[in-house]
Amino acid sequence: MTTWRIVLILTAALPALSFAVHADEAVPPQTTAQPAATTQHATAAQPETTAQPATTGQQAVPPSPMTTGAITTEQPAPSAVLIEVRSKLTALPTGLHEKELADQTALTDFYAARDGKPLWTTDTGITAKALLLVSELKNADAYGLAAKDFQLSDVPESETAAQTTEAAANAELQLSLAALKYVRFARGGRITDPADQLNSNLDRRPQWVDPKLVLEQLATSTAPDAVLRGYQPKHPQFEKLRELYVKALPTKPNAPLSASAKRLRANMEMWRWMNEDMGAMYVLNNIPEFMQYVYKDGKIIRSERIVAGMIDKQSSIFSRPLKYVVLRPQWRVPESIKVNEIWPSLIRGGGYMRQYALELESKDGKRLDWRKFDWVKTDIRNYEVVQPSGPKSVLGKVKFTFPSQHTIFMHDTPDKWMFRSAQRTLSHGCLRVQKPMELAELILMEDKGWDKAKVAELNRSGPLNNEVVIDKVIPIHLVYFTVWVGDDDRQKIFGDIYGHEKRVTQALDGDWDKIKKGRNHLAPVPPINTSAVAARAPAAVNRALPRSAQKGATMSDILGSAFGLGN
Repeated sequence: MTTWRIVLILTAALPALSFAVHADEAVPPQTTAQPAATTQHATAAQPETTAQPATTGQQAVPPSPMTTGAITTEQPAPSAVLIEVRSKLTALPTGLHEKELADQTALTDFYAARDGKPLWTTDTGITAKALLLVSELKNADAYGLAAKDFQLSDVPESETAAQTTEAAANAELQLSLAALKYVRFARGGRITDPADQLNSNLDRRPQWVDPKLVLEQLATSTAPDAVLRGYQPKHPQFEKLRELYVKALPTKPNAPLSASAKRLRANMEMWRWMNEDMGAMYVLNNIPEFMQYVYKDGKIIRSERIVAGMIDKQSSIFSRPLKYVVLRPQWRVPESIKVNEIWPSLIRGGGYMRQYALELESKDGKRLDWRKFDWVKTDIRNYEVVQPSGPKSVLGKVKFTFPSQHTIFMHDTPDKWMFRSAQRTLSHGCLRVQKPMELAELILMEDKGWDKAKVAELNRSGPLNNEVVIDKVIPIHLVYFTVWVGDDDRQKIFGDIYGHEKRVTQALDGDWDKIKKGRNHLAPVPPINTSAVAARAPAAVNRALPRSAQKGATMSDILGSAFGLGN
């Protein structure tokens, strides 16, 4: 038989064959007119495919979904408990904190997309997986949290506890809400905004996690207890504090925490606010300890003393990346010092300008002669006062800049006597660093590959106010830890100089009304009374300084101390 006759016969037979196949699948007749069927017919008409005998001998085999467009799997219908859970989610309270509302939204989306059974409950009780979750929630105290914060009153204690549909839905919701709440608290969410709720200088935030991600992990994991523990801080110091905290927990039920346990708990809480990745290389300044540590690859490669802000002019607690190492730096006098110290001095003849080699600039950087102004009629806020690099410089030889709203930086100082004090709260906020050129050498070697000789040459004869841009991410952390556990597992305790530990403890105890926030150091500066400024006598030596320090003080000492040198 010729090829063209075979083609004619097959072409005539295919429609009937297609109808028979679709009839066996119980597909309504109109589906045979779908484009997919037409495509199949056109393909079968090609000479190279029509010669396959298996095509006509396998009519009892169901066609693939790609051929017919039919769905071969069905999604299981939601159980009565799942339907009840969805209903209860619509009735949850509103007016909560935004993170609690985010949990509710995530749960609504999660259960709306879930088919078949709930996550934690069955028709006869709760799952073995749920029991693991309950066990970890009840163990929350061992991580500095409180098991009583997680509501589990509707959760049965076994896999075979009989319960109604409504009771099962209540248990399901309590478990899911408790799990999300645990994660929020593990990430520091008991105090949602430390700067607003405790003190404006405590510029930290909880390390929030998307609740949708948490629910996905809980749904796919067979170990929900491990999922929860995985959200606790990974910092080695946190774990050392936790081990001491567990030993300090009271043995009697409902007994209050000791002062030592509360101190450990407060420090653990402040670790929850730290970034999990502190940096491959970073600088950690522990303010209560008055010490600076440089870490690289998890190990300390330098440690030196620092001077921190006075009690009423605190060094703020925050983290920012290092932007510049400034060699032979110029000091730009802060506005508060310009108004309260320099301006009265200018009105009375400008003694400070001469004594400390200060210079006047326009806002665009043009050098001006301060002697040619009538300072009774001139507002100093319209100008800049700077101190160029030199032997009288209050910044010394180097400055480290990591910009923030707090206008704090680290720098050298000619006031070496300050490092001999035990409590070094002596600046107006900025950190004075002992042996700062060694710190500059470490950083510039890491970032630029410069050796000590290169840095020394720039420091000796390089450009004035030489801002060396730092390309690598080298975080500067100003932290506030009043307890530090050494490698020997012994704890060092430092004074709560700014009261942050006390405020954190009061918040965790629920004593919010007892917290004394102090002044907001970022609040707008009130209008200046120029008449009062004109009548004010310029400041002299700071009488709060030790007598020995006053006696041997240089002009830079007096400027750095009386002016505060910080913000």
